[in-house]
Amino acid sequence: MNEILELQTNQVSFISGLMAGFSLSIAAQILRSHRKSIYSSITLLMFTLTSLLFVVALYIDVRLSIEVATITTFSAPVLEQISQVRAIGTASASIALFLFIIAIGMLTWLQGKIAGICGTLLAFITLLLVIIAKYKIDAIALLLHLQ
Repeated sequence: MNEILELQTNQVSFISGLMAGFSLSIAAQILRSHRKSIYSSITLLMFTLTSLLFVVALYIDVRLSIEVATITTFSAPVLEQISQVRAIGTASASIALFLFIIAIGMLTWLQGKIAGICGTLLAFITLLLVIIAKYKIDAIALLLHLQ
């Protein structure tokens, strides 16, 4: 039933839509800059993939929200199916978030070597903190399910 509550709050779809648009906006700015370096090409592709993965998460949550909007009770098999489909969306959003952080680190290389090194270091620290938080939250979720 937790899946249904999450769908009803629309949090994942809101954040995914916001991040998809933001990533696509950065990709468009890179295209407009007309830079022809390997860094700009990689960064462009990373922000484009990030945007598309956030769109996958957005589609899944919006579509499921629409499908379950008027339903009040769910059988165990239906809840299991919802959980499996949402796992695809969650995985897409998680991968997109990791790529977004890495792409920000790559973006700084477009400014030069010193900015690139500093940006990469900051992106690495951010990525490390997000990964640590993810594993801690996964452990909490596991404990909650065991209660």
